[in-house]
Amino acid sequence: MKLQRLLVLPLLFLISCGSQEIESTNSNREAIAACPERLTLAVTDIFGEEELKKDFGEFQTVLGEALGISIDLFPMNDRVTAVPALLFERIDLALAGPSEYVLLKANADAIPLVGITRPDYYTVIATNANSGIENLQQLKGKTVGIREEGSTASHLGALKMLADMGLKPNQDFNVEIIGSDRGLVVLKEGKLDAWSDGNHHYQRALEKYNLQASEFIRISQGKPLPNDLIVANPSLDAECIAELQAQIVENERKLIDAIVVSPANKKYAQSQMVPAKDEDYDLIREGYKAIGEEELLSPAQ
Repeated sequence: MKLQRLLVLPLLFLISCGSQEIESTNSNREAIAACPERLTLAVTDIFGEEELKKDFGEFQTVLGEALGISIDLFPMNDRVTAVPALLFERIDLALAGPSEYVLLKANADAIPLVGITRPDYYTVIATNANSGIENLQQLKGKTVGIREEGSTASHLGALKMLADMGLKPNQDFNVEIIGSDRGLVVLKEGKLDAWSDGNHHYQRALEKYNLQASEFIRISQGKPLPNDLIVANPSLDAECIAELQAQIVENERKLIDAIVVSPANKKYAQSQMVPAKDEDYDLIREGYKAIGEEELLSPAQ
């Protein structure tokens, strides 16, 4: 994932899908005077219109009701599409994970509105119980699987943990992108030496694929990761941004309940909406540096 891909390919996507926003009906609440009549929301880790509507259609409705503003959904085609979408004012709001947020902040000056807590949000690195690999140092010369490039827990979190042990990707160990949540299955089949994912995804994969926890050893657990968050386009009026923040916090419970209507969003079941501080995401910036992608943290010229 390089800077050219970060901005050019998603920009081509924006041009090709100009009218694909998923529209909502107007809300009955009094609108925020300083805000536009409609706002467009993206969710950075949901790809495609069908999945976005299925997993965040209820949130779209409830958010519109809370704000008194019609909310349209804007589908992503990868995790970085939100950067040019924010830059070119195709979206007003984005629900982003930590890894996407630092890109949005660096390249589009995204304004954090609220953080969405995720209890037990940390990276897990696991091996087969019979592999003899019991610590990170033993992964030298081995293959580590990750769920998805750019994933906060699976990719950045894991590679930062290994970098802290002096192991560099594609030099001291190989990285294989699985592209799905089947990593534990692939690990069990012996096609990987280790699998990295977030704790929630790890637990869900055990249940989904009828695997036993005893079949694997969790050889390392990372530090708690920063919250997901909702960010705003800096082109919005300052009064609008302040009122959006206030209304989102005021309607916290309704909004969280709307998110978890979809079983795919179970990870938010115990979440709260809290103030978001940019410095909380320095850990993620360190992760990008650890994988040699620090150029992504500098605005494109």
